[in-house]
Amino acid sequence: MIAMSPAVTLRGSVKLSLKKVIAGAHITHSTFTGPGEVLLTPPMLGDITNIRLSGDEEWSVGRDAFLACTTGVTKELKRQGLGKAIFSGEGLFVYKIGGNGIMWISGFGAIIRKDVCREIHLSLQEYLLIVFR
Repeated sequence: MIAMSPAVTLRGSVKLSLKKVIAGAHITHSTFTGPGEVLLTPPMLGDITNIRLSGDEEWSVGRDAFLACTTGVTKELKRQGLGKAIFSGEGLFVYKIGGNGIMWISGFGAIIRKDVCREIHLSLQEYLLIVFR
């Protein structure tokens, strides 16, 4: 967050667990409420994009890619399988994001969305993948 409207209230919390420490996940959490605007910036140079969640899907998000979400979106740190851990470039733990609302993600550099189906095979460097389902 780089700025917020005067009417917006900020509440912070710390959620410490052994899993988060081992995974290198974020242990602090900020909640912004009220009428007004909050200006977000990524932690490094790069793009920000949003993904609308309809409640019937779950996304795997790299721990450094998650930026923010609206009320109604659930975020849980989960262990992924060994194959995904090696080939996704995100390690053994990722955030599983679901629910209804909007989540914002960020990446180092430009973000290009590619929808992949059975007929499309996409080859890429594993460390470039930030979100998948």
